[in-house]
Amino acid sequence: MEQSINLTIIKLIGYVSSLMTVFLWFIFIFINPYSEVTNQSSIIISMVMLVLPAGLLAIGVSLNRSLLMLLAFIWSFPYSLYMLLTPGIFRLFGITSLMYLLCFVLFRIIKIRF
Repeated sequence: MEQSINLTIIKLIGYVSSLMTVFLWFIFIFINPYSEVTNQSSIIISMVMLVLPAGLLAIGVSLNRSLLMLLAFIWSFPYSLYMLLTPGIFRLFGITSLMYLLCFVLFRIIKIRF
């Protein structure tokens, strides 16, 4: 019983971090207060480096696959680290990436393997 509660909380953390990344990405692309124009290459690069790993994390959480969560963290970490070092709201990309790692670690703690 307690493990299912813990698993529910961990899954909630994963889904929230994934949705938060997508929400921040929409702000970054369409309502960016720091830039007037976002070029096509920025949209594609940020989508590949932020949105696709968020989707991979959501799939990993729904399938109880910790390896997918680790891959999502490794994939998103370089771009998220870059965003973490910028001023403003987009620092939250770094926090969401660290939440990916937290989900992976918590899955491993409760003995969900790969």
